[in-house]
Amino acid sequence: MKKRYIVAVREVHVRHYSVRAENEEEAKDLVHRQAGSAVDMGFEEYSHCLGRETWTAEEVPDGAGPPGRRGEGAQP
Repeated sequence: MKKRYIVAVREVHVRHYSVRAENEEEAKDLVHRQAGSAVDMGFEEYSHCLGRETWTAEEVPDGAGPPGRRGEGAQP
């Protein structure tokens, strides 16, 4: 009999910042230091998944799901 699993896939996203600087290296440095002039633009984009060896799988009962979400077969 098959069991139900939730698999957590590790993903990498790219976050964008706006900053005024003399050159690219200074811009990267300001963002790295989280300088007050570095403004998080609130925009992320998907980059890639990490390898399978970083993923986790957890057996769950039917109808269960992650917190705040309804799993398959859950009643409304």
